[in-house]
Amino acid sequence: MKLIEKLSILSLVLFLSLGVAAADTEKGTADNPLTLSELAAGIDGFQKKEIVVTGTIIGACKSGCKMWISEGEWKEGDLNALVRAKDDAYKFATDTAGKTVTLKGYAVAKKMDYCAEKGELKEGDDDGCASPVDGKKGEKKETKLEITFFATSVDYAE
Repeated sequence: MKLIEKLSILSLVLFLSLGVAAADTEKGTADNPLTLSELAAGIDGFQKKEIVVTGTIIGACKSGCKMWISEGEWKEGDLNALVRAKDDAYKFATDTAGKTVTLKGYAVAKKMDYCAEKGELKEGDDDGCASPVDGKKGEKKETKLEITFFATSVDYAE
């Protein structure tokens, strides 16, 4: 075998192994699920694509039609996501608060403007908050990301 052929084969093997390694580390897969903060940070790239997310269950409604997840122990103001079964295909366990869950499915998000003084959430820019333009004191305004995750499968950690 000529030296050029050997180098070509070695280059091909190296290229293929790098491709496999890159595929193994891709975020949002079963082998490398996203955390909720990673999902929120890259939501534009993950939105409406099938991904895998892991989190801690905050709670579920009594009928099991939906649940909420966060990262670790949740406190008011922390990032969380509403989880629904895609096409209402199944119900969630209702006694799993505090447990870790891995979800496969699709995320959808929208940015909400929040008037801190009024305690109201409104979609879009016209939030009804007072502004310096109309002569009234402007209120503190925050933008929050609301994430809804439509799960196609659920894996509860034991």
